[in-house]
Amino acid sequence: MQNLSISCSLVCLIILGSAALVGAFGVCQRQISAVLVTGVMYLLAALFALFTLMIIHFKRQQGRPLTEIDYGVSIDGVVAIKPDYLYAQPLLDARVIVTAWSLDLGWGGVVLCAFTAFLWILLSKIMRFNPLSAMI
Repeated sequence: MQNLSISCSLVCLIILGSAALVGAFGVCQRQISAVLVTGVMYLLAALFALFTLMIIHFKRQQGRPLTEIDYGVSIDGVVAIKPDYLYAQPLLDARVIVTAWSLDLGWGGVVLCAFTAFLWILLSKIMRFNPLSAMI
């Protein structure tokens, strides 16, 4: 799961880097198709970022609170037998991962990518409109 999440985030970064190059070319050379492709690339980056965050979210949801029945089996690689489960509790608590500001920043990035894609597609529609042809 972790490798899949890393792969999705790397694909997202590659798409964003190439979208910056294609977008700069499209704006400088006034190429409508390049600007439209940039918008679609930002949508793809938002999609892969969404995949990354969903994988992380569901991986974090797999962890569950431990009950007394759970001891005696391997939990995250730590085995706690029945008499020693009180000593194993601090070890198992150390394996709990708490999400903080980085996950919120990731969701903000997904929203920002989707909004930026909308703006690039809107720019391509504006570039397509020629006021001289509308007057004729």
